[in-house]
Parts: sequence; C-alpha cells; structure tokens
Amino acid sequence: MAKIKLRIDFDQDRYIGHGRIELLELIGKHGSIAKAAKAMDMSYKRAWYLIDEFSGMFAEPLIERQHGGKGGGAAHLTPFGAELVAQYREMEVKALKAFARPLAAIEKRLSSKGPCSD
Repeated sequence: MAKIKLRIDFDQDRYIGHGRIELLELIGKHGSIAKAAKAMDMSYKRAWYLIDEFSGMFAEPLIERQHGGKGGGAAHLTPFGAELVAQYREMEVKALKAFARPLAAIEKRLSSKGPCSD
C-alpha cells in the first residue's frame, strides 16, 4: 500500500517533514533525545541539532529538557509539540484519503518485478 509523506515548506529554511515529526514522536515515546536518536539510527548530536533547529521555527518550544544527573537527562513533548505531531499526522491521513483513488490506479500498474536496476 502506498504511503504519503508530507513536507510543508513555510519559506526557504523552515519546513515540517516526516523525519522531524518521527523524531518528535520518538522523543515523546522514549522520554529522551538520545533514545529517540538511537531508534532512528541517528547520532545524538544530529538529533539534538535537528530538534533545536525545528523548535527554533516556532514561538513556543516543542520539547522540554531536563538536564542530566544520575541516569542522564530527559526530554518530553510540550503540549504544543504533541499538538504539532497530531496535526501533521491528521494531514497525512486526509491526504491519503484524498488521493486514494489515483494512488490505487497507479499501484495497479506497478511492475511485479520491483525497482528497476541498471
């Protein structure tokens, strides 16, 4: 079954995409940037940079961080961060419903061989 992955560009440098939303979801699930990064096979430094950049797009923070100590730090989605994830996922569902017919028609014409290789 086909999937639709949205990318919403607000301007040249600010966008929301499926990778950023997945990272937020995993932070919410694991309560940790490090654990979310590991789940995405990404370095902690890269995940921290992405979240910092993504959060900087908005007037409200996406996550709340608690600095280390025994057992390390923690991170949790703010109410706005959770709302952003929910709104993005809702847009994906609506887009998939809107394009269900043309996607089904295209899928019927897919080759059974899989991707072409040269």
